[in-house]
Amino acid sequence: MKDRFLAEYRKEFGRTHGAFNIDAALFFFAYGSLLADAGLRASVLEIGVHHGLSLIAVAALRGPGGRVVAVDTFGRDHRDIGRSGQMSGDEKTLRTNIARYHPDADLVVIAGDSQALTAKDLAHDLSFSHVDGGHSAEETQHDIGLACDASLPGALIAVDDHFNPSFPGVAEGSVRFLIERPGTLVPLAIGFNKVLYQRAPARGDLNARFRERFSYVPVTQAEYGGHEVLVLGSGFSLHVDLDRSTPERLERVRDLELRVELESAVPSATAAPGQPVEVPVTVRNRGSVPLAWGDSPFGLSYHVLRKGGAMERYENARTWFIPTLEPGQERLMPVSVIAPERAGEYVIEFDVVWEGHCWLRERGNEPARVPLKVH
Repeated sequence: MKDRFLAEYRKEFGRTHGAFNIDAALFFFAYGSLLADAGLRASVLEIGVHHGLSLIAVAALRGPGGRVVAVDTFGRDHRDIGRSGQMSGDEKTLRTNIARYHPDADLVVIAGDSQALTAKDLAHDLSFSHVDGGHSAEETQHDIGLACDASLPGALIAVDDHFNPSFPGVAEGSVRFLIERPGTLVPLAIGFNKVLYQRAPARGDLNARFRERFSYVPVTQAEYGGHEVLVLGSGFSLHVDLDRSTPERLERVRDLELRVELESAVPSATAAPGQPVEVPVTVRNRGSVPLAWGDSPFGLSYHVLRKGGAMERYENARTWFIPTLEPGQERLMPVSVIAPERAGEYVIEFDVVWEGHCWLRERGNEPARVPLKVH
């Protein structure tokens, strides 16, 4: 199972219920491997385990002899204080799922409310924690503190739903913790509905190591809590060969092909100045990457060129790929083009944009061009 862990684990997302995805798992594995290189790999913790979909990934980050600590009410607490919608977890299902991937794991299940726990109730050598329990400000603040107090210096703590607008209490609780215990946690990275922190003092510069080892994964930077953090917007799984990778070592995909064919359904278009005109465009996905909505989505858009080729208007509205356009599929998509304010002859250049990364013409794709007469 170890060599085939990721290849098998990705199948779990179609059969085990849980608000987690393979990109978040790879996010954990990437930073977990960097931490292991720094000499820190011990016990792991998850608060809010449900059926174990994410705990399978978290358990893979434990070190030799490290325990896997799972905390969940399993539906026994019906107060519904900022819960994340995971109150129907089942302990038997959890144990079965963990045993399938980690048969030798020292699994410690605490069936109860995390608010009643202290660090003494947990392993005292945590190197990775995933906080996904109650989503009120009070619960989040407590659970972060609980994980923090049981963590080793340099340990990683991931917080779920921090920037999810459906659960503002998570952001409030996280910020409260940072204000009331300054310098305890250092934010590292944001991605896939998680914020990743490191227990101070840090073990080296994990973000610098991330940029070096995973240079093929697109990232941007932001400032949070007085620190520069990395922001991962595109799907991590697009860049990783799951068949050749393990949680300890992620292998770059050999051929990430972004290729589309674009064809207008009309030979030309006319419009009044400043008015919209609808142009149907057929998009055929000939690449290996699904065109999908997400943190860094794909969209069909256009540029407006003057007749001689000079740019009239570069940025325009997107038509998103909802639902996903899988490799090999095609779709006729109506695009509402806003005509320039001045009368004249123009060219509409249709292209697919990967937000935050590139227009596909920059990757060698040919745009579709349609003459536009404005009068």
